[in-house]
Amino acid sequence: MGEHSGINRLNESSGLLRTVWSMKQFAKPIVGASRNLRSMARELRGGHATRRVALILVALGVACLGLPSTNAFAAPTTTTTLAPAIVSAGNAYALGLLDAQPIPPEAREVPSLPTPLAPYGQVVQAPDVRQTHHLYLLPMSVSVDQYVRAHLPNGEKVGGTGTTSRPTTNPVYSMTVSRTCVSAHITYCGVTYVTTEAKNGEQELGVDVQVIYLPILHVKMPTGGVVTLTGYGKTSLMEASSDPSSVVLTHHQALTLRTVIAELKDLGDNGTCMEDSLLLKIKEVKSGKVVWSATADACPGALTITSNKTKVILDNRACSFWHVVDSFFPSGTADATKAGSNSCNSSQYS
Repeated sequence: MGEHSGINRLNESSGLLRTVWSMKQFAKPIVGASRNLRSMARELRGGHATRRVALILVALGVACLGLPSTNAFAAPTTTTTLAPAIVSAGNAYALGLLDAQPIPPEAREVPSLPTPLAPYGQVVQAPDVRQTHHLYLLPMSVSVDQYVRAHLPNGEKVGGTGTTSRPTTNPVYSMTVSRTCVSAHITYCGVTYVTTEAKNGEQELGVDVQVIYLPILHVKMPTGGVVTLTGYGKTSLMEASSDPSSVVLTHHQALTLRTVIAELKDLGDNGTCMEDSLLLKIKEVKSGKVVWSATADACPGALTITSNKTKVILDNRACSFWHVVDSFFPSGTADATKAGSNSCNSSQYS
């Protein structure tokens, strides 16, 4: 970015994985190419074939295609699908995070840019994504890359850099910054810096913040019946999970599982994956009838809960959830299910 942008470095050493672990949003892509990239983007799950979608590759795919991730409004996006109080709180959080980002002192904020430089981000825009940005002009002699790296707030890390080229415009350089936003409401937050050459020896700079800010859910699994868990020894992206193992929980174990499920976050605008693997089934039977059931999958990392009263989709990637699930299965069984704890996301559930 600027004269010393590190052009063509698509990611820092191990930075891509650091960003992936913090991501959760699996929103519907805006173009077909993004959907294909999303289906290919899987995190390694303990050496097994099952993988989780990693939307950082979607972001890179969008960048490579020269497409912005959302609309071009400078204020946080709004939606009618969430309660106004949640939208307002998410917008306020996004603005606060944006104001905390380092900006070179030579930069002057402007309401619009001549190119214009559209907003970018690591997740595809969806109703539960709050996104806001600031726009600047500054001399080409200023290295935004170097300045940002030298002044990052505590807890932020550079996730990667990339370049977008088009035949009729100047190259666009991007740098992603990841951080952990610990909140029961937040399942993802990230920052993207984007620059391109302008006229008269200046460059354009856009700084985007995306936050997934959702209602707090406390889903309570009933424990009055017989609770059975089924895990799998093998999973496949192309075929059904196999080598099942089932365990019946004691009442104490059921209470423990109930506790960790109640701590899971809302998955939000859950997207559709082209490939998936079933990792776990939970069912509770009372008086010969299934009164509560849930399934956990690899993509998009959902715990889908069904009962007579509700159907809700939670984010299943909390390490506490998988560690408890692991403890229920004997050694040598449900190995693919147990691998869920190898790719859980402890940082967003601290």
